[in-house]
Amino acid sequence: MDGSDAKRKETRSLFSRVIGPLMVTLGICGVILGFALSSQDSGDIRVEGNPIIESLLPEPGSEVLRQSFVGIDLIAGYEAELTINGTPIPPDQINILRDLDNPRKSAETSGSFGSTLNRFLYQPLEGRAVPELLGDRNCVIAVYWPLSDPENRQSIEWCFTAL
Repeated sequence: MDGSDAKRKETRSLFSRVIGPLMVTLGICGVILGFALSSQDSGDIRVEGNPIIESLLPEPGSEVLRQSFVGIDLIAGYEAELTINGTPIPPDQINILRDLDNPRKSAETSGSFGSTLNRFLYQPLEGRAVPELLGDRNCVIAVYWPLSDPENRQSIEWCFTAL
């Protein structure tokens, strides 16, 4: 055996003993991690860990139709603004659902804060700020604040896909 054959044999031996099994192990770990991440609960930790936000509509990462409602559900005593794909939604185009006896209140009315329903919804329609959602990824920014302290603003951003 000459020097190049011995070197080739040594390289193959190193590959078959160390590198090959290591690559197979990494591949298997990657597949297991992929399955674990895809089967996790779809709850958004930013919402679950935030006592002010009850839900985001649509849920982050979900697939919806282009005319689906977009919004945020907050605890009572909070107000919100929405921006969809960089377009601010005028307050008079946001429906606020607050009172179980009279659930549809416009943004210009104060509503009733006796119930926990405090949902700010926008539906894309012709002639509105966003006539329809994009046929792909859409992102929403909701800015919210307590009515008792309008300067104390917080925000949350989430994205979803419209078909």
